[in-house]
Amino acid sequence: MIAVERPRYRWAVLGIATFTQAATCFFVQGVGSLGPALQNGLGLSTGQLGLLLSAAQFMPLVGLLVVGRLLDRYDERWIVGTGALVVAVGLALGAAAPGYGALLLALLVVGAGYSSAQPGGSKSVASWFDGSQRGLAMGIRQAGLPLGGALAAAVQPWPVREFGWRATLVCGALVAAAGASVFVGLYRRPPGDAQAPAATRAPGGLRMLREPVMLRIVLSGAGLVAAQTGVLMLTVLHLHDAAGLGVASAALALMAAQAAGIAGRICLAAWSDRARSGRHATVRACLAGSRSARRPSRRRWGSVR
Repeated sequence: MIAVERPRYRWAVLGIATFTQAATCFFVQGVGSLGPALQNGLGLSTGQLGLLLSAAQFMPLVGLLVVGRLLDRYDERWIVGTGALVVAVGLALGAAAPGYGALLLALLVVGAGYSSAQPGGSKSVASWFDGSQRGLAMGIRQAGLPLGGALAAAVQPWPVREFGWRATLVCGALVAAAGASVFVGLYRRPPGDAQAPAATRAPGGLRMLREPVMLRIVLSGAGLVAAQTGVLMLTVLHLHDAAGLGVASAALALMAAQAAGIAGRICLAAWSDRARSGRHATVRACLAGSRSARRPSRRRWGSVR
């Protein structure tokens, strides 16, 4: 029987949720490092490759709403575990896909399972930590996303080079299955915690967008995720094609970006717990930094010309 005393077991829950987040996101966050191999192996155009690399990101547009409603009704232990298992099954199907269309469908299945990782993991951590430490705990748990991507960028070039892109999907499936096993086997809800009665729950689905605060959260999140997705999907392919770098060398740049994401998520979350101006200041700082990174220096480019 697992002891679930809140002061001690909450840190175990944080570790479990972070590991599962990293395992579930391992392939999706590192898929950009497979770009050159998929393009050469399947004879894809740039447009086809872009659609393939972003396929796993499409399903969460709908899947996150569905998972959110399920989390209001059922134990997150089974929602997150099932989602990670769906990711594993989708990647296994992708490894056996005979061609482009089948692989695209398999990655859509991966995206459906991936939808449970973010909201389910967030709920599991939030239920164990109070407001004084919740920001730091959520930041550590969220760091599992770039952690999975950094590990994938470091590891995936080797099986691609030695065995081909299909072996990389098999590795991703095994990692996701490990995440599902750990979460289902070890996660428990806090003592005495119960699902909120239906009458007291906040409005779900698209009705939440009527709330001004929620709309601002969605818009700011969309801006940050758009910048992140561009880096994840295109960095390795661009450095490989435009700069002539090998896939392993180009993947190091992606790994560095993910490592910075790990540090940023933890440090900024810790700051949000202590900032007198509230958590909104942290979000504004992130948006400003993302905007500055996307804007090239006119003076620098002018000097090159």
